Amino acid sequence: MGFAGSCWTLCSILLLLGGNLGVLIKAPQDSVNGTVGHSVLLPVSYKFTNSSCFPLSIQWTFSNRSDALITCTVLNCSLSAEGAPKHCFAKHFPHAAYRGRVVLFPENASLLLRDLQLSDGGVYSVTFKQQIQTRHITLTVYGHHFTSEDDNTLQDLKAITGYIVGGCLILFLLFFLLYCKWHFVLQP
Repeated sequence: MGFAGSCWTLCSILLLLGGNLGVLIKAPQDSVNGTVGHSVLLPVSYKFTNSSCFPLSIQWTFSNRSDALITCTVLNCSLSAEGAPKHCFAKHFPHAAYRGRVVLFPENASLLLRDLQLSDGGVYSVTFKQQIQTRHITLTVYGHHFTSEDDNTLQDLKAITGYIVGGCLILFLLFFLLYCKWHFVLQP
């Protein structure tokens, strides 16, 4: 194989790889924790390594289900000098079961999950369809936990309840004494 053949082979390999290297995807955390009733962000970022390739299809799925949690088609973005998207124009297609609970940010592909439920715990996958690249993030959802502020509030409620019960006992004793005085002393 001569120089031309070697060059052609190298160029073919670079072209094949170039389709997957056009977008660099990062998931800074492979696991995230959340609490029931709160929101959590599943962080992802991406940038273009050479020229941008719009439209770009981004899809989030949950625990290997075939239905997409949300799909976003990024139609166009401005790009920073480093190739990071900003000021994107995109169309979002959330699954009906998650409508109002999920937000996909087209500038970085991160997913915001609102009003967490215990059943939301599991593995989430973000896929850049044209690039055939996927990243996974495991979400662990915990039940509501008490903070020190909650503990202080609970102690305040216990103290108030104690004062109310004590006040009621004192009033009962006063009424009982008045009744006894009226019944035994004032009655002939």
